[in-house]
Amino acid sequence: MKRKLALLLLVLLLAPAAAQTLLEVQTATAISLKYDPQVRLPRGSFRALGPGVDRWLAKLRGADGYGHWEAYVAQGVARRLRDVYVGQVATGFAQAGYLLVERKDFSAGNEKHRRYVFEGPAGQRAMLYVIEAPDALVWLVGWSE
Repeated sequence: MKRKLALLLLVLLLAPAAAQTLLEVQTATAISLKYDPQVRLPRGSFRALGPGVDRWLAKLRGADGYGHWEAYVAQGVARRLRDVYVGQVATGFAQAGYLLVERKDFSAGNEKHRRYVFEGPAGQRAMLYVIEAPDALVWLVGWSE
């Protein structure tokens, strides 16, 4: 009897934690870009702020005419998920009506750079620039000015 009561008590105590986790998954699946809130990006603590972002912006090629940059960084094991992040960002643009109009690859030392240009329904352009460095995966989103 004590064993059944202890099991029931354990189940009741763990139920709110499972419900909270499910609620978080259902309600917080994406974050929106500041410049165009219709475009959704992968959610998480990837957003990069501060002077380190300027270092990444200085490495961009072919980004003249773009501004309002937002930077995101994945490190450690998460940086190996490049294709997943790029796919989620491209899907976010597509859902907001943007089409991929250009893709270019570059190499800079031991870094791989890939530039994607999207065009929106009203002709506005957005650029997704991905830098795959040995210690980090960086993706930057900028808007045509």
